[in-house]
Amino acid sequence: MKNFFLIVSFLAISLATQACEFCGCGVGNFYLGMLPQFHKQFVGVRYQAQWYNSHVGLHPSLATSEYFQTTELWARFYPVSRLQILTLVPYQINQQTTTSGNVYLNGLGDIPILANYNLYNTIKVDPLIPFKHSVWLGGGIKLPTGKFNFIESTDAGANQNFQLGTGSVDFMLSGIYTLRYEKWGINADVTYKINTYNVNDYKFGNKLNGAISFMFVQQIRKMGVMPNLGFYTEHSAENLSGDVTISDSGGTANFVTWGLETYWKKISFGFNYRTPFSQNLANGRIVARDRLMAHVTFLF
Repeated sequence: MKNFFLIVSFLAISLATQACEFCGCGVGNFYLGMLPQFHKQFVGVRYQAQWYNSHVGLHPSLATSEYFQTTELWARFYPVSRLQILTLVPYQINQQTTTSGNVYLNGLGDIPILANYNLYNTIKVDPLIPFKHSVWLGGGIKLPTGKFNFIESTDAGANQNFQLGTGSVDFMLSGIYTLRYEKWGINADVTYKINTYNVNDYKFGNKLNGAISFMFVQQIRKMGVMPNLGFYTEHSAENLSGDVTISDSGGTANFVTWGLETYWKKISFGFNYRTPFSQNLANGRIVARDRLMAHVTFLF
């Protein structure tokens, strides 16, 4: 399969309940994952699932588990040759399990729009060049389309994170570098999300994310197959209510990632699995567990 350009960045959306109510790593989060063939436009459907455990005190009744699911319509378009526009429309289903029962919340989430410009690209210039490079820089905006209800409480962090959206217009900056050698490739990216205050004077912590993936492309008859393995990290600053810092918010988590992408004619199917190997979320009160993502995408 010729001219693969693969992007891994952090753009997915999911809502947090109690686990992310402290670490601030749920509402307004983004993970883009592997994108299908870089030179084509696409429309598709993705499914994501995340699991957390949390404990806000010593008593067993204060322990909870969380299960977050997101189904997204996603699309990429090229208004001009070097500029790609990506967007996601998420529908979220979230469940929190406590000793007193389950809590559910579902609905439309916040919609991001991201634009990346291809500054440098030797992948298509000369097939005889052994090492090929590509650099993309971009940014975007996250629209407050998810429902946000401000709740007055002494536990401000928890209540403001139990939402479908942040209630704020937020901004993203991103950089992506890809190196290709024959059928092997390395992709590295970094994304910084700048959150703003919403109408209730509440601000979720800014987020910095980075990833590096190693991949191998193999053609099996009419199907392209690309296994990939890598590392992913995310860091969130503490949340703010006015100028007051919310205690036990923010943190860092590091993941091993592995997955498989397949391409057959105009259809792409893939999945990605992320397992944490080190973390410190909400001063150790939150434990991030595994994450799963799968997609079916139509290229044109």
